[in-house]
Amino acid sequence: MKRMLTIMMALPVLILAQAPTLYINEFMASNDAYWADENGDFDDWVEIYNPGTDSVDIGGLWFTDDLTDPASHQIPDTASAITTIPPGGFLILWADKESEQGVLHVEEKLGGSGEQIGLVYISGTDTVFVDSLTYGEQIADTSSGRIADGGSDWDSFPDPTAGVSNTWTPDALAGIVINEFLASNDSCCTDENGDYDDFIELYNTGASSINIGGMYITDDLTDPASWQIPTSDASLTTLASGGFLLLWADKESEQGVLHVEEKLGSGGEQIGLVTIFASDTNFVDSLTFGEQITDTAYGRFPDGSSSWSSLDPTPGAANAELSIINEGIIPSQFALHQNYPNPFNPSTTIRFDIAKQSFVSVNIWNLVGQKVNTLTAEQMSPGSYELRFDGRDVYGQQLSSGVYMISVEAESWSSTRKMILLK
Repeated sequence: MKRMLTIMMALPVLILAQAPTLYINEFMASNDAYWADENGDFDDWVEIYNPGTDSVDIGGLWFTDDLTDPASHQIPDTASAITTIPPGGFLILWADKESEQGVLHVEEKLGGSGEQIGLVYISGTDTVFVDSLTYGEQIADTSSGRIADGGSDWDSFPDPTAGVSNTWTPDALAGIVINEFLASNDSCCTDENGDYDDFIELYNTGASSINIGGMYITDDLTDPASWQIPTSDASLTTLASGGFLLLWADKESEQGVLHVEEKLGSGGEQIGLVTIFASDTNFVDSLTFGEQITDTAYGRFPDGSSSWSSLDPTPGAANAELSIINEGIIPSQFALHQNYPNPFNPSTTIRFDIAKQSFVSVNIWNLVGQKVNTLTAEQMSPGSYELRFDGRDVYGQQLSSGVYMISVEAESWSSTRKMILLK
């Protein structure tokens, strides 16, 4: 908690001269055994979400369980370190009628059979409902919440997500894997600032997008809360279904929300992606790795599988195994050979020759000219190479049956061939 409070206080706080934009994002009106407050009491709770780009102090706002009585309970404005919600962040109010226990405990209790909830801004004669709702009968230890944080659609959550993104359902979390990493980046790939930094690639094998803002990343599994990924820019921290997301392990978090205060050890270390909420710490994915080769990544192939191998780095793209064949023999000319097998299902091998040092890209296209995947794009020395293509697009989704084009492009040469995916 100390880490999170430090982040909150470092951000500008919106002074409430008008009603802020906040959402009642999730609530539980019948908490029998789900989660206890700091005093060990299983109390009702309401989660407030800040979708904005500024921190918001809710101290001074009013809370009610009866929309005809908006000034029922005023949240104290005496502890802004506790009542401030960071951008993209969440705050829990305990509806226990025990306000003596702290500023986040309100003099209301939620009715399990149905009631109302309102968060209210009052200034002079102006009364504005920041957000409000009327709900029906609730199930014990099951919350109700917005399916997407701040969205308009609601659902029941048998696995509540108190204090974190509502996208963190068990099914969604099960689809997130550490897919590739590079622990010794001398000249492989640069971040947006031109720096050759270590990276960790995440891949979403699931069917739903998930926002990793608020999760923790660590290089020591005994210290799961080592670094919290900021919640302040969901557009950058949301991982689409079948998509990839890069974290730069450079200890330069001032460069952006995807730069973490960790550096990977090329001699061997650990990586963990962690959720911490409702008093539970869970590893979304983790691994322990040994000594790494400079400018060579270690990753899953195919993406999301349990099989790991050394790879030519493909940060933010589908992993591909590139191998040199006939090592020591330099081809006299560039060439793209027919893939084999062809037709293929589910995978095929692409072989090509590079006659001189060149930047080479290998792409897969459909017949309407749309690029569906980039298998590699990098500097290559003269030699004969082969790539395995697993019939998936750049998002990791299996391509449909049909005719596709392979293109190999170098600085002064290019070639294409047809291949057939037949299921």
